[in-house]
Amino acid sequence: MAQASRGTSSLIDWKEVNASGPARAFHTGCVIGNSFYIHGGIMTKDSKDPSSSLFQLNPSSFTWSEVSFPGSPSLSHHASVALSNRYFVLIGGWNGKSRTADIFVFDTQKSLWIKPKVSGFPEGGGLSSHTATLLDNGEILILGREGSLRTQRRHGSGYVLTGSVESGQFTYREYTQATASRSGHTATIVGNKLYIVGGRDNNLIERHQGFKSGESSNVPATKKLADAIDKLESMAKYPGGRKNHIAIGGPGVLFLHGGETFDGRSREPVGEMFLYGEKPVLSFYKIGNSAVGRAGHVCAVKDDKILIHGGTGGRSTIYGNTFQLTFNF
Repeated sequence: MAQASRGTSSLIDWKEVNASGPARAFHTGCVIGNSFYIHGGIMTKDSKDPSSSLFQLNPSSFTWSEVSFPGSPSLSHHASVALSNRYFVLIGGWNGKSRTADIFVFDTQKSLWIKPKVSGFPEGGGLSSHTATLLDNGEILILGREGSLRTQRRHGSGYVLTGSVESGQFTYREYTQATASRSGHTATIVGNKLYIVGGRDNNLIERHQGFKSGESSNVPATKKLADAIDKLESMAKYPGGRKNHIAIGGPGVLFLHGGETFDGRSREPVGEMFLYGEKPVLSFYKIGNSAVGRAGHVCAVKDDKILIHGGTGGRSTIYGNTFQLTFNF
């Protein structure tokens, strides 16, 4: 297992904190209360049979435990948000037979799976490799989808999801603001801007004004990301396109790690790490090439910890280890 910083700046890198967690890729995860939950995913490379397992990580001890209750759906390539610091809301994904726009909710207080009614999504359509971003008004912005361009044009590539667990009803409506068609991208709100990164071989990053996150931005760990920019030199040109990476927002800064590139440099997931900031000018900063090359992994930010788990790596391996981002300054 990769633990060292081979070929990377020692400024920021990943340290393994659990070597034997659940081996999953293209799963989804959320922080709720004092726990990091992950759900679903695949256990072997290119599998079409997604898992229904739900796991819980204690970020203090870095120990994983399975949370097994009836009603958990089998899904991969899905997205999720946390609502009311209680509900783990799963949106869309591949169910083993087709892409779906269904919603499933795990109530972490009652240890209960709930399946709300869903309306508004085009009949015959579904979502996978999309993103779900919680807004400050309680709505959820859904962007991107896998599938042919014909399918994407017919069903659209952006939706706003409204509703609540308490009402038992969620409704999709088409998102009218134009965005580039993507899948395997990230969508992160920093300040009042939405940053959509990757998921295609060009147009690496889109910025859209007028957004406010429904998640807390006062997280100590992300403040260190902003501090790191002053210690790095800006890149002469932007990185190339990538997909299935992770992105974490901090005060005025965006951190990117891993993914698969479109430029043919590598057939395996990369360990590249970048920071993107707007001050003093729009710039990317390369941190280095971590030994932890991953794609289809998930991330979590809890208090002073930034974590990643699972994902695919070299030689088609599906990993189960968990890493914490370390700052050496």
